[in-house]
Amino acid sequence: MYLHIPGTNVRLLGSMHLFPASSRRTPPWIEEAYDWAETLVFESDPPTILPFLKADVEGGAQVLQSLVPADAWTRLQAAWPTEGPLAPLADLRPWATLIVAPTLFQQLVDGVEPRMLRWANAHGKPYRYLETASEVADALESIPLDTVAAALSLLMSDTGEPQRTLERMHAAWLEADLPAVARIADESPIFTLPAIRHAILDARNRLWAQRVRDLLPQAQRTLVVVGALHLCGPGNLVECLGRAAQPILDDE
Repeated sequence: MYLHIPGTNVRLLGSMHLFPASSRRTPPWIEEAYDWAETLVFESDPPTILPFLKADVEGGAQVLQSLVPADAWTRLQAAWPTEGPLAPLADLRPWATLIVAPTLFQQLVDGVEPRMLRWANAHGKPYRYLETASEVADALESIPLDTVAAALSLLMSDTGEPQRTLERMHAAWLEADLPAVARIADESPIFTLPAIRHAILDARNRLWAQRVRDLLPQAQRTLVVVGALHLCGPGNLVECLGRAAQPILDDE
């Protein structure tokens, strides 16, 4: 979960972007990693993605309505916010609907990145991002409509699943148990759909690997913070880098 690339000043940290509200605890290696780093690199800047959530006139989430069971669509609409940047549902891109929908059924608090950003801003520690908002949108836009619809149908058939999965994953993450994190993700209905896994994990891992390679010669101690799922399973970021990565022990 917290790895060093030998022969470089680059470390990788597997994060959780959001925590379950019932368990806000962070493991000690989060602050240790932050304190070690002279500069931070995060996945992307969430506020810059907001303008990409809304679709053109004919490309909104309403195109999904005929692909999702009527009762599921009705319940999704009822759960959707009526105000704010995510409203109305019909104006969102289909992939944005997919990304946002599970969070409507979760009780959440800020995870690793929001906390580290607050620390960095308070301490004047520099940070940057591995990808642009446009690149995030392009990756998610690749998910076929029928796959988005299938994922939403699975979600609405068991709206308690996102919270259960989040709590299980957070518990495994606290123990730095990457195999368990991967196993829990594999059991999540949405990640049984290959196109979603490809867009969210595989394609972005390949893109990020190119950019992490550019960081390897740097003299500055650099911490790259990515979601824990990017560090486990086939096609993970370390595998795409083609470099060994060693776990950092508590006493290092």
